[in-house]
Amino acid sequence: MNDIVKKLENKALQMLEALRKTIAPDLNDGEFNLFAETCKATGLNPVTKEVWAIKAGGRLQIMTGINGFLRIANSHPAFDGIEVEFERDGKNLVSATAKVHRKDRKFPAVGVAYMSEYGKPSPIWKQMPSVMLRKCALSLAIREAFIQELGGLYTVEEMPSQFEPQSAGPVDPVVEKLQEVIQQVEESKGPVLYDLRELAEEPYIKSEAYLRNNGAEEIGYRVFKSPRKLNKLSSFITDKPEELLKANFDLEEPNDGE
Repeated sequence: MNDIVKKLENKALQMLEALRKTIAPDLNDGEFNLFAETCKATGLNPVTKEVWAIKAGGRLQIMTGINGFLRIANSHPAFDGIEVEFERDGKNLVSATAKVHRKDRKFPAVGVAYMSEYGKPSPIWKQMPSVMLRKCALSLAIREAFIQELGGLYTVEEMPSQFEPQSAGPVDPVVEKLQEVIQQVEESKGPVLYDLRELAEEPYIKSEAYLRNNGAEEIGYRVFKSPRKLNKLSSFITDKPEELLKANFDLEEPNDGE
C-alpha cells in the first residue's frame, strides 16, 4: 500500500511540475505555491488564462480579467444582481458606479471608478472608454462584495498596462488546440467520452489517474467515460503536450454496438 501511495504522490508531483513549467516558469517555489492556492480558492483556470501570475519590479502579482470576477460572482449562491451607472460632464465621461447586490446583505457593495484615475492612453480606452471604465467599477464592487473569494486579486482592467499578460506573437498551435479541447469539454453537458488509445505511456498514466480520480470509468481499452463534465483539465498538461493532442476527445455518447 505504501508503495502505491508513493507512486501516486510522485505522479502528482510530476504533473504539478509540468504545469508549473507551462504556466508559471518565472516563479520561485513560494510564489508558485501562492499562485496555486489562489487558483484553488477561486476556481479560476490558469491553463485557459482565466488567471495568470506575473512579476513586475521583482514582485509577484496575480491577475485575472473581469470575466473571471463575473464568473465567481454569478456562481455564488448569495449573488443577487448588478447595477452600473455613469456620470458625465457634457460629453466627457467622469465616472462609473457599480453596485453588487447580495441576498444576505441589506446594502449593496459599491465601486466607483473615475476616468481621471483609471483612464489609460491606449487604443482600447480611446475607442471604448465607457466599456473599460465599467469594467473597473465592476472589479471594485465585485471584490468588495466577495472579499473572501477575491481579496488580494485584481483584474487587468484596473491595473497599469505592465500587468497585462505578455503576448509572444502567434499562439503555438499545440497550446491553441489544447485550449480548444479544454473549452469543448468544459462546455459539454452530460457524459463525456475520452479516447486515450493513442497516448504514449507516461501521458496516458497521468491522464488515466486524473480521469479515475474524477469519477470516470474505463469502458474499453484506454477509453473512459465520465458521468459529468470536468471543470478543470490542468492535470492533462504533460512534458510533451503534442503527444496528448493525438488523442481523440469525443464528446458524443459511445455506440453500444461497438
